[in-house]
Amino acid sequence: MVKDNTRTYNRVSLASRGRIVELRAAGQSIRQIALQLKLKPRTVHAVVVKWNLTHNLEDEPKSGRPQKFDAAMKRQLCRMMLRGEVTSATELAGEAHTLYDIDIGPRSVRNMLHEEGIEVRHTIKKPRLTREHKRKRLDFARAHSDWTVEAWKQVIFSDETTFTAYPRNMRHLIWTRNTTRLNPQLLVPTVQGGGSKIMIWGCISTHGFHDLKLLEGKINADCYIEVLEEHLLPIIRRYFEDRPCIFQHDGASVHTAHAVRDFLEGANVNTMEWPPNSPDLNIIEHLWYYMKVMLHRLPPAGNKDKLWDQVSGLMDTVWGEEMTETINNLYESLPRRMAAVIRVRGGNTKY
Repeated sequence: MVKDNTRTYNRVSLASRGRIVELRAAGQSIRQIALQLKLKPRTVHAVVVKWNLTHNLEDEPKSGRPQKFDAAMKRQLCRMMLRGEVTSATELAGEAHTLYDIDIGPRSVRNMLHEEGIEVRHTIKKPRLTREHKRKRLDFARAHSDWTVEAWKQVIFSDETTFTAYPRNMRHLIWTRNTTRLNPQLLVPTVQGGGSKIMIWGCISTHGFHDLKLLEGKINADCYIEVLEEHLLPIIRRYFEDRPCIFQHDGASVHTAHAVRDFLEGANVNTMEWPPNSPDLNIIEHLWYYMKVMLHRLPPAGNKDKLWDQVSGLMDTVWGEEMTETINNLYESLPRRMAAVIRVRGGNTKY
């Protein structure tokens, strides 16, 4: 059974307030008046201060609508929202009516939640991390915790990604008039699976975003070795001839195949052992995002060839001083990323 939340407050009567003013005018102290009238000294003091400021002993009318729930009710409702017992302000308003027999709308509930520091946020997609994943991420971060930015700038980061003609999970907010019919302004054309799509390999270094490679057909060890031979080795020879470099790629099976390892060892390419499920540590992920944003500002490509033309055409924009500066800023973030992984004991980070 829910307890009655109505509270009774014993206010000082108007006659007692007048008596306080009279005694104060007669020269008595706050404490003497409190003892004589059996009131708290702070109550007497409040009446005296109000009289000195306004020369009015009556209660002033309260502004605004009185709150429908007290602090205990707020705590209970906030706990319900944070624990996931309800998922919307409308549901929480219904629970408030059931538990406390008060009528309150979703807007008032949202205002109350905001006052308590609870805000709505979009969910964030992150890789699922097992205990073993977290352990390996933590070991990696600790092993590289003392790496300087200059040390990280020896690393060439690489990755594969998929580009689609249509963006996925696209949402827009549009101001429009309400209508009973389906408003054409609210329609966003979609194509199942994002339409035409292609797989791209790319890499970055402190010198900028390097050429992309279109991956066609089944990607096996021989195909990957061809990519490394035609694209990675020329980059190393051109930009890292006189200084050491380290090649980064993730632990995908095609990357760790014996033939690929033998090829990299034979080419004297040092590789970095990479922890699983760690896109937040691979700074090339940010560049893929930038490119996909730019791509989806263009008219959707009707087939794979046109999509590849659009993606490869973006290299004119990506390869430039501004993007190179952005990439170097990402290199600057790597020590902070290692520290973030250590803080969360190998868990997901904000990056």
